[in-house]
Parts: sequence; structure tokens; C-alpha cells
Amino acid sequence: MSITITLGKAGRLVVPKAIRDSLGLHEGTRLKLEIQGGKLQAAPEPDPVSIDIEDGFPVIRGGPPLKVGAIVQALKADRDSRDERTVPRSKRK
Repeated sequence: MSITITLGKAGRLVVPKAIRDSLGLHEGTRLKLEIQGGKLQAAPEPDPVSIDIEDGFPVIRGGPPLKVGAIVQALKADRDSRDERTVPRSKRK
């Protein structure tokens, strides 16, 4: 895909929605910019993801927006990893 854009005030550029969608870019995505052969190249950097427990509830921070199924899988994986560290093998289901 190739497109021509115009720099705005303060040298800002807008990545068109079709390109953002195709690359999975969202607000807050960090881009790594490089100059190679007189060309500007941009590549998204992966967002770090963490699951913290606040007031007894899991809070997922970072990463792209997740669908409900992905959230459930992440919470189950986190729970299972905590169970392995804290629950004796004889009491695991």
C-alpha cells in the first residue's frame, strides 16, 4: 500500500485509518522511526502487557485493545501461574 500525505503543523503526520487498521495501530502505539537510504521507515514497537490486581480485581495494562475471549484467556493463564506457585499439587484441580 502506498499513499502520499502532507506534514501538518509542528511536523506532525497523520497515519490514515486504513493503514492503522491493517497494522493494528491504536492511540498510544509507539512507533520506531529510522532513516534508511534517504527514506523514513516507521515500525510499531510491541506494547508491554501486565496484569495487576487492584482492590481484588484484575487490571490489564498495555498492549492493543483486547477482545473478551483474549481477556478471559489472559486472566486464566495468570490465575494458573499463580496457582502453581501457591496451591499445593495435591489440592489442584
